[in-house]
This record gives sequence, C-alpha cells and structure tokens, in this order.
Amino acid sequence: MLDQLPDRSGAVDLVRLIAVGAIVAGHAFTKEVTQDWLYTWHVAVFFILTGYLWKPGRALTTEVSRRAASLGKPYVAAFAVLAVALLVARPDDAVGKIIRALAGGRYAQMPFVTLWFVSALFFTAVLFRLIERLPYPLQWAIGITGAAIAWTWSGPLSRTPLGIGYIATCLIYVLIGDALRRVRERVTYPAMTGAAVLLLGATLVAVGWAAPLDIKLGDDGTPVFSTLASSAVSIGLILLAEGIVRPGPFSKLCTLLALPLLTVVLLHPLVLWLDIPSWAQFVIGVAIPFAIGIAALRTPLAPWITGQSQLRTAQA
Repeated sequence: MLDQLPDRSGAVDLVRLIAVGAIVAGHAFTKEVTQDWLYTWHVAVFFILTGYLWKPGRALTTEVSRRAASLGKPYVAAFAVLAVALLVARPDDAVGKIIRALAGGRYAQMPFVTLWFVSALFFTAVLFRLIERLPYPLQWAIGITGAAIAWTWSGPLSRTPLGIGYIATCLIYVLIGDALRRVRERVTYPAMTGAAVLLLGATLVAVGWAAPLDIKLGDDGTPVFSTLASSAVSIGLILLAEGIVRPGPFSKLCTLLALPLLTVVLLHPLVLWLDIPSWAQFVIGVAIPFAIGIAALRTPLAPWITGQSQLRTAQA
C-alpha cells in the first residue's frame, strides 16, 4: 500500500497524527487532565496547517469544489452514520438532537460534536481564497479584526448556522500558517527552532498567561496570548517534525496512518457513550474509526468515509 500513497509530507502527517490523538484524548479524558495542554492547540494546528500548505492562485470555484469533496462528503456521510447510531442507541430526544445538529456549529450535540470543525475549516479556507489577492497587509487587517471580534462576541458567533461565525476566530490561524509558509526556507535549523518555539508556547500556558481554547463553545482564551501560545505550539510541532522526519519508510507510514484521520475525528464520539475507562475510550475511539477508514481507502467509498481519493491497486 505504501507505493500507492499520494505525494505528501510525512512530517506534516506526523503532526496531524499527534493532533488527532490529542483531540480524541481531549474528549476521552476529563478536561481537568487535558484542557490546559491539549485544548490550547489541538484544533488550531489544523487551521495553521491549512495556511502552511496553501497553494496560491487557485480559482475560487476550484477551492470550493475541492473542499466540498475532501470535507463536505465526509461531513454528510458521518452525519448520516451518527444519526442512525443515535436513533438506535439513544432514541430519547434523538430526533430533536438530529434537528439541532442540522444547524451545525455549537448546536450539534453528542454524537455530532466534531462536525463544527469540518464546516469551520471549509468556510475559513473559502474565505481565505477570497481575500488572498488583496494586499498582504489588508489580509492581516481582516484577520486581526476578525480575531478581535471573536474575542468580544465569540459566544454569538459560535451559534451561527453551520458554525460559519467560527471563521472570525480561525482565519488568523490560517494567516499565521501562510506566514510560516512564506518564511520556511529561511529556517535553517527547523528542529532546534521548533523546539524553542514549542517551549515558548508551553511556557505561556504554564505561567497562566494563555488560557486554553474551546473554539466550539465560543471560548477563545486570553486575547492575544492564547493565540500566540496555540500558534507557537503548532509551529513548533511542524518545524520539529520537519527537522526529524526524513523521506523514507517512516515518512510514508506517517502518510498512510494520516489518510483516515478525518474518519477518526468524526466517528470517535460514538465510543464516548461506552461505560468504560477513559484510556479504553481513547484506544477504541482511535482504533475502530481508523480501521474503518483504512478499509475504506481501497473502495469507492473512500471520498465519503475519509475525504481521500481511493487508493488503486498497483497493476502488474
């Protein structure tokens, strides 16, 4: 299977693996255990990666169609699976929860709790494509203004249909990732630089200057400092991974393991219903959706289950 993988950065995929593990852990374990050290960055890093991997100049229609395929199809498929599971396992008020989940964003309750992330990523990417041709300082002015609005009115913004209001919080992270992309070639020692930046972010959290985030609930943390901390941790992880991971089997393995991660993000909440220890929820919450996603990659269902293209069997 490794020889059929798309040409992707194994280092970036390693960061994705770490971040999704942190998302599942954040749900499986109590917030007293995970909030400070995981909620600070585990979602923000995906918006930073969106900017870091940005392909300038793509047409808006192409952006919309690509995001609809990679994010929209898994969103629809996961919604259907979660709705059926809810009707079977928890029929009391299931219809009401499904109706609220149709509104998306903060309205989506268990087991639809991660859908907001997908729609927020879609809308934020489309917005960034819309403004990318504006003068660079104006792009940042829009991003900073959005962040200031989010720090002030994040609660109401989180209650917008499909969570479109989350773009006020998330656009600044895409801009930060894009800025890293622009200067990346100048970073001579990525591992050392990444470790230093990661330490900076961790220090901001440790001394209490940067409160953890809960973007879905409209909690954007401490103005400025939480954004700095989440960005520093995310950038540190990216640079550290790029300084360590070299082309080869391990890099390819990271890519293979990363392909079904959206499946894990969307379906792991089902495991949170199980009356089992938190560590077991974490292990099963990762393992079962991952196995479903890996199996789907060889089938025509791959775009709907994983957001990835179907892996073709090599021809003799």
